[in-house]
Amino acid sequence: MTRRSGQQLYCEMCGAPIAGRPYYAIVDGVEMVLCASCYLKLYRSGRAKPVTKRREESLEKSLERVRRVEARARRPSIGEYEIVEDYAERVREAVERAMATRGWSRAVIAQRLRISESLLRKIEQGRVKPSIDLARRIESLLGVKLVERVEEEEEASAEEFYPTLGDVVVVRRDED
Repeated sequence: MTRRSGQQLYCEMCGAPIAGRPYYAIVDGVEMVLCASCYLKLYRSGRAKPVTKRREESLEKSLERVRRVEARARRPSIGEYEIVEDYAERVREAVERAMATRGWSRAVIAQRLRISESLLRKIEQGRVKPSIDLARRIESLLGVKLVERVEEEEEASAEEFYPTLGDVVVVRRDED
């Protein structure tokens, strides 16, 4: 099993961290990564079939793809940015500065931002909050800072929760 440093595999049945070798098995038609304890229980009951070496390599490649997708998902998205609270004042000052230094009118500025002149006035007055996309265009055109990254506070004691099959499924045992 190839693992990058710092990455921990978890059993897809019970959710426990896998210490040592992970077991790849087909349980009820689904390929799963299991800890030794779950694998032995399921194998003895006949519900788990070992995965062939070729299938194991294929599953590892799939897991690596999932890790890459998860890493991409952790990158900053639009939802992690917000407009500054004093955006109206900043936009108004930047528009006035552009009108004075560049000789542009509000109509020219609005046209270059691809919005109406009335929307530009509403943003300057603080009656309309611009979208992140529009705020970035305003930043680029007028040289003013309107978008800031939101810093999320993480609780030190809280660990990430990854639901496992054991969290969702209730196993009923036949009583003999």
